[in-house]
Parts: sequence; structure tokens; C-alpha cells
Amino acid sequence: MTAVIRTTRLLVVALLGALPASAVEVEVTRLDGRTVRGRVVAVTPRIVLQTPQGKAELAWPDILSVRRLDPRGPTSAPAAEEALRFELADGSLFSGRITNASAEELVVRLWGSRTCRLATDAVRAIVSTSASEAARREITAARQSSEDSQDVVVVARGEDVVVLRGTVKRIDPQRVLFNWSGREVALPWERVGGLVFARPTPRGASCIITLLGGDVFAGRVAAGDDESLTLQSGVFDNLVLPWSRVERIDCRSERLVFLSDLEPRHYEFHPFFDKHWDFARDKTLTGKPIRLGGRRYTKGITMHSRAGLAYRIDGAFRQFAAEAGIVDEMDGRGCVALRVIGDGEVLWEAAGVRGGDAPRQVLVDIGGIAELVLIVDYDQDLDLSDHACWAFARLIR
Repeated sequence: MTAVIRTTRLLVVALLGALPASAVEVEVTRLDGRTVRGRVVAVTPRIVLQTPQGKAELAWPDILSVRRLDPRGPTSAPAAEEALRFELADGSLFSGRITNASAEELVVRLWGSRTCRLATDAVRAIVSTSASEAARREITAARQSSEDSQDVVVVARGEDVVVLRGTVKRIDPQRVLFNWSGREVALPWERVGGLVFARPTPRGASCIITLLGGDVFAGRVAAGDDESLTLQSGVFDNLVLPWSRVERIDCRSERLVFLSDLEPRHYEFHPFFDKHWDFARDKTLTGKPIRLGGRRYTKGITMHSRAGLAYRIDGAFRQFAAEAGIVDEMDGRGCVALRVIGDGEVLWEAAGVRGGDAPRQVLVDIGGIAELVLIVDYDQDLDLSDHACWAFARLIR
């Protein structure tokens, strides 16, 4: 009997050892906020997870996000020769080096031997990783301006920077040719803090994949397994991304519209003292990335108490969902009351929402509602640090 038990134990150990140690565990969030956790079995045409209850299959159009649990891997991009950060019109953001170029296309080397070809009209901005703080401020201002009809180049001049407006004529590995005030100037990359292009061609993508270290790639998940994903887009024919580098995948479903992509019908702000606060889309009120409960969100609406933001939706949606709270940068300060109002009726509310609290899950039925209003009100601490965010605020058809 002892020999049988020993043999059985050895067999169990052998079987466990045969299981794939690299299997990736993820949390999939559906459009309505419900979650499923499990190990990745397949990713196309549906994502298939092995859960304690069995296999779960989820269609990509029904998914809001896929987040790796206990991510382990490189926390920064490989450091080879990368000198530039490329921001594309489809939401991609990554480091690389220009190795070849023409008037219409850039060839960019990413980490390792990976390369991509970028149509110049797909690029929103290129920023030097060694740009000074002054240069970065000017680049940010140019990127956020909706009125600039010209390309912008930020050039270092000693300890100062100069902002030139004109037309980028050509980019190559050594320099930028820029038409400024009727003449063409050649600017070596070591003097260029960054470029911002006036009118990149809009490009959509069904998924945004964020890697550990901050690189972001937009496109469509075309293939994959429990070891890697293959991304396809107008920029990347077949970009293989190992799961060991993936932090999360954010999806764009035709059933979903983010509030931050819509124009509100009306915005009201009632200051407790004299300072006026506008609302912010996809960032905090200080211009930083949105973080709630230690998690980063790429989409959301940030507001200060007391404010109301109204949207005309004309009964076109079935549900409203969000994760709401005070942004992490307030370091535990702030206390607000939150309300969701549909056609004058309170559909959801939460009082005593404090900085440092876990985000509140919001899911309300809005079928037939013509006007949706988000309210951030004062609570127990006057208006001090009341920077509240409706993260991933979304309308679901």
C-alpha cells in the first residue's frame, strides 16, 4: 500500500509538472462591469478562459478590458538605442529609433529586431526622450491645442526652447526638414525636443494593448495563445507581443460609447470659494493620468465639487456604467457625494466618498432616458481636494 501511495504521489507531481507554467491568469471585465477570472486558453475568435467552474468563452465585442493578474516581466522598455517616443493617431505610444524614411513613411526600430512602418499622416507627435522639461511643456501645450492648423517643432537653444510653427517637409534618421516663415531649415535631432503634427488622419482600433513599462499599441488581436498575442493594424502587419510584457488590453466595442468622447449639452460649476474648475476628459484636473485605487484608467471624466455635467442621449442606450471615486493624486484627501440623474430622477447616488476609498461600481439602467447628468457635490470637507473621477464612464447599447 505504501508503495502504491508513493507511486500515486509521484504520478500527481509528474502531471502537475507537465502543466504549462507560463499559463497567463487574467481578469476579463465585461461592458457592464462584471468580471471573470481564469487562465488564458485561446484569444481568437473568442477569448477562452479556464476557470474553477470550467471553460468560459467571451466574445471580444462584449469585453471592456483584459487585465493580467500578478503581472511579472520587464517593467521598462529595452534600452538599446531608443531615442524617440512616437504618438500615433490611433492611440499607440511607443519608443523607437528612425532607421529609414521617405516623404510619406518612417521605418522605426522597436525593441530587439522588431520594426514598423509608419505613414507620416498616422503620427500625432514625436518627442525626444532627452527633451528638457521646458520643451515637454511646450509640446504638451501644442498637443492639447485644437486651434493650431500648423505643425509645431520645439527646438533647444541653449537652456531655452524655441517654438516654430510651419510645415514638416521631411524626417530622416539625422534631421528634420521644416518649412518656417517661407524658408526651409534643417534641424538635427539632437536639437529637436519634439514635433507635433497639426492634422493626423484619424484611425480607429478595436483594442489598445498597454505593456509593462508604458508602451501602448492599438489594433486588432488577430491571433494568440497562452504565450503571446499577435496584433494587426494599419501600422503593424503582425506584431507579436509576449504575454510577459502585457499589462492590460482595453477594448473598443460598437456597443459602447465613452462619455469623454461626447460633447456635453451643458456644464455647471458652483464654487465653494472663488476658484473655477472646468471638467477634464481622460485625465485628472491637473493634467495627469487617471488613477483610482492604484489602477490606471485611459478613459474617464474628472470633475470638482460642486459641478453638474449633462449629456443628451435621446433614449439610445440601455445602461450607464463607471467606476467612481476621488483620484489617487489627492493622497487620501477629499470627500464628495456623487449622483447619476436621468430625466430629473436620481438613478444612483453615493455619499461620503473619500479619497483613498476603493472605487464605487456604478451600473444603472437608462433605457428611454433622454438626458443623463453626472453630479459631484460637496460633502463633509467643504470642497477641499474634491477631485472626483467617473473612470471608464460609458454608455452601453
